[in-house]
Amino acid sequence: MWDRWILYSVVLLYVIGEVAIVSSNVLGASEFRPELLRRPLMQAFAFIFGLLLAYFISKGNYLKLFDKRTAYSLMFVSFASLFAVLVKKTITGKPVDRWLIGNSVQPLEFLKISVIIFLAYYIVSKGSLRNFTRILWAMLLVFPNALLLALQPDKGGAVFVLILSMSIMYVGGIPYKLYLPLLGLVLIFGSFLLRSGYVSERISAWMDPFAEAEEKGYQIIQSLYAFAKGGPFGVGLGKGIQKMGALPESDTDYVMSVIGEELGFLGVMIVVYLYAVLVGRLFYYSIKSTEPFGKLILLGVAMNFSLAFLWNLAMATNLLPPKGIALPFVSYGISNMIASLIMIGLAQSVIRSWHRNMAFSTLTELRHS
Repeated sequence: MWDRWILYSVVLLYVIGEVAIVSSNVLGASEFRPELLRRPLMQAFAFIFGLLLAYFISKGNYLKLFDKRTAYSLMFVSFASLFAVLVKKTITGKPVDRWLIGNSVQPLEFLKISVIIFLAYYIVSKGSLRNFTRILWAMLLVFPNALLLALQPDKGGAVFVLILSMSIMYVGGIPYKLYLPLLGLVLIFGSFLLRSGYVSERISAWMDPFAEAEEKGYQIIQSLYAFAKGGPFGVGLGKGIQKMGALPESDTDYVMSVIGEELGFLGVMIVVYLYAVLVGRLFYYSIKSTEPFGKLILLGVAMNFSLAFLWNLAMATNLLPPKGIALPFVSYGISNMIASLIMIGLAQSVIRSWHRNMAFSTLTELRHS
């Protein structure tokens, strides 16, 4: 059985996101053209396809993934796809390339699934990560993927994957005496990424966006203006003006800015509430689950959604430097939508198994009473 609160929150987040995408692409145009419907329709297709995929995954037995060959194969496929993107970027000579096929298949989004399943398998199969060799081996499979992401360049994605991995490994039982030095290495690696190239310019713009208001700080200022204009209840659906060229990536990185302007503080808080329900339910089942592999999958999925939400909202409100991380179910993105719904399907498979075991335990107790 599906947890209805998770389902409701996912569907409502999609509806809010779809409205924001339509507003950014169709209502924000000076005149209607059929091609303006492409992104809203693609998002709808991705949601329907992903939801069907999630349904079939939820009906399966997630424990079939608890297999050495499967776990390592997923990491290898992720590495190979990221390497293929790097080769494609080199051949085409593009300065930035993050997609495997066109602009629709982004390996980063599916790497998150691979990392969650691999680390859940690895931690459970080893019993814990109290041995430094075990920690090193786990990170040796994660770090190369992060490095390939950095070379795309997608340094924010690389940092995101490392933070997600560290959070799962922390629950996996890394001792403080080993966790702190490892965390230090991750922070050094992350600071190196964030201080190099264009990222350092974004950090300087984040610290003082008004210093170069017409250049580096432009998108940050426009995002803040969008929230300021929205006020308590917003200017109304489709009536926002920041999306009309002033705010770049208005239906992806800055979708919360569009929601803040058109639906106001109330609209933003609805999104916050829906994410609180979604992540809260996932954490709840993670705590309740007694099967360690499923427990870690639920934890990983919950951490992925909570990190993505906090990162996206913090970036839109200038609490973090402007490095785009898609807001699951809300931002436009085919790969992100499908990968996010695959995670929901995995989580629902674990939840379904937990409910079945609880019902069996209750029935057994009644028979013996």
